[in-house]
Parts: sequence; C-alpha cells; structure tokens
Amino acid sequence: MGAKALYIDECAKIIARLKAEKDDEALDKIERDRNEYIHYSHQWPRADLDEFIASLNITDDKYNMEHNKRKISFWDDGKEYEIVCAIGARYFRVRTKDYIDEKGVKHGGVYVNLDLKEPKLTKGLEGKAAKADRNMRTHFKMIYRKKKLEN
Repeated sequence: MGAKALYIDECAKIIARLKAEKDDEALDKIERDRNEYIHYSHQWPRADLDEFIASLNITDDKYNMEHNKRKISFWDDGKEYEIVCAIGARYFRVRTKDYIDEKGVKHGGVYVNLDLKEPKLTKGLEGKAAKADRNMRTHFKMIYRKKKLEN
C-alpha cells in the first residue's frame, strides 16, 4: 500500500475516532484546515504524494508514519526530510528534520519546496503577506495519477 492510500485510510479513521469521542475542538481545527484549503489551494503547486516520496527513495517497506489530531507525517530513518499531510484537506508539505549540532545549535525544522530548498520569497513583503507567500511556495495540492497497467 502506498503512502497516499495509507494517508487516506488513516484520515478516515482519525476523523471517525474524533467524532466518536465528540472532540469538537479537534474537529473544528480540521474543518478550519479544510476551509483554508478551499480558499488558498488554487495558488499551490500540484504534486503526487507517492511519486514525491519515491523521489526521496523512501519506500513503503521503510517509511514511518505518525499522526496527531491534525497532521500525518511520513519519514524514513536516516533521511533528512519528513512529509507532513493535513488530515482535513488533501495537501502536504515537506519539512527538514530537526537536529542539534555538536555546538548545541538547532538546525532544520523548516518547510521547503519540492526541490528541497528553502523557497525564495517575494522581496518587500512583511507580516501576513510574507507568510502567505511562503505558504504558497511550501504547500502542495495532492493530485492523483492512475497507475499504468503493465502487460
């Protein structure tokens, strides 16, 4: 089973569990994510989650998955990136993993674009405009490609 199939299955289970537990706060946050997705996603680049994970040489027999009430993350031990997917909407982000160097300085923990580099932001933007510009460059709308059958 690919990451996208696991992600979709896990989203359904998490939402069902939150409804059964009557966790209105968590459900409201998921709904807010869904509304923001509807509002902003038309500006986001599109990418196939399974293809992107494969491009990082993370295979389904090696990747790890964890979740909280809003996000599901995929990563492979020894790799420096983690893919963070929203539960309330079909998008993902790529984040560098945190680490502390020998001097005690924290590195990583930043969202990057699909070429795994920090995005170049539009000059002169500040506050909400700068945040929106960064989000536009680090959020990726999931697309679905049909697998070709081989003869």
